Amino acid sequence: MEKMENTESVAPGVDHPAEVAFRGACRAFEALSPDFDPDGSRALFEEAVRLGGPDMLWRVADECLDTEEGPQWMSRAVVSESVPGGITVDPNTLRIERIDGVPHQKWEIAVESDDHARAVAALTAAADRMWTVFEDGGERTPEEVEYGLIDLYNPNFVDVNETVPSVWMDCKDGIMPHMARTDLRIIADELRKAGIRQAHLYTPSTDA
Repeated sequence: MEKMENTESVAPGVDHPAEVAFRGACRAFEALSPDFDPDGSRALFEEAVRLGGPDMLWRVADECLDTEEGPQWMSRAVVSESVPGGITVDPNTLRIERIDGVPHQKWEIAVESDDHARAVAALTAAADRMWTVFEDGGERTPEEVEYGLIDLYNPNFVDVNETVPSVWMDCKDGIMPHMARTDLRIIADELRKAGIRQAHLYTPSTDA
């Protein structure tokens, strides 16, 4: 099983303007918890994203995952993984939903492409890797997982649906943006290896 290099986000240096804005937003956010100040924390988070690029979106989504802002940041983060004219990601992919007021994440990714068989093969290869992805976004070796060397959460089960090419992860509805980021990158990686250059990733509707 081939592992991608550097699947975890690397934070800018502490003096980088993006990092300064992000940490300032986190401090303001924590001071106001459980309320979210749209004119304070959000403005600083937006500045951090402007200065820090797409990876910063994932960090903000992780910081805000329990708030009303969480679904919006998650949606923006997943879309940042899109490659125009190549493998694109629907805004509702791995979305955060509220059930009885409690936020949950939908851990299913489907692939729309013009090659069903290759999409299934790619997802099968991806599934073999996704169970080794932890909540921090790091992809570890099977040995590290098997022997419990990582004290973080990883999926309990990963299953591929061949009828509608998709992969489902049993993550107990937990919200883990960094894991989501790496899962999307793994699927895109395996699709390209399978020879699929154009595809659309999405999470099926709950009502489907």
